Amino acid sequence: MSVSNTELRVIVAEDEPLARQALRRFVMVSGGCTVVAEAEDLPALRDLIAVQPADVLFLDITMPGGSGLDVVPSLPASMAVIFTTAHAEYAATAYALDAVDYLVKPFGQDRVSEALARVRRLHAAGSLPATEQRRMLLVRIGTRLHPVAIDDVWRFEGCDDFVRVITAERSVLHGETLSAMQAGLEAGQFVRVHRSHVINLRHVTRVVRCDDRRLAAEFPDGTRVTCSRAGSMLLRKFARIAAG
Repeated sequence: MSVSNTELRVIVAEDEPLARQALRRFVMVSGGCTVVAEAEDLPALRDLIAVQPADVLFLDITMPGGSGLDVVPSLPASMAVIFTTAHAEYAATAYALDAVDYLVKPFGQDRVSEALARVRRLHAAGSLPATEQRRMLLVRIGTRLHPVAIDDVWRFEGCDDFVRVITAERSVLHGETLSAMQAGLEAGQFVRVHRSHVINLRHVTRVVRCDDRRLAAEFPDGTRVTCSRAGSMLLRKFARIAAG
């Protein structure tokens, strides 16, 4: 049966007890919803997401342990996110991450009911679950989070438990393994050409030969990534570019 006709399972992530209590009440009064779990900080929320299925996450942005925005890339594709915050300036970033709604505190029953109704409409229209392919990535530069469109990324380079995200404008570390990152990327566009490198074929300007079995992918700034033998075979398959 469609989620649009069944009870929505809701997780509330909010560090202030009174705000958490009010939001829980608003959700229950909206009808057709059950609050299945609550989290008061990011570590607790991450633990919950790993074990507790849910359809909707009410997510505060400013929480102990970091920003609520940090957890969005790791959420199941079918989980609708409704941000709750006192900071209106994060709205553009939230919607870039496909948030269903953005509630600015103080808000009341009507806004919560409206947001939940939007979740149901999206399910009924087949817009949820969303595609599992990522469209946006949040990277931390200094003390601020910056959204980066996945299509703008030239390549990802594995660095132990991090990946280096490389675009035309910047090169920054992101707290995720290369394998985890690759899992959310479009296979025909992003190719793992080496155990440490995933490249975006849209930004490869040419392919050059290194030896009889290996190729290198070149990018607009002239930098090259040397592919492994297996990676070279994949590059030949997907890129369809004659190596010079």
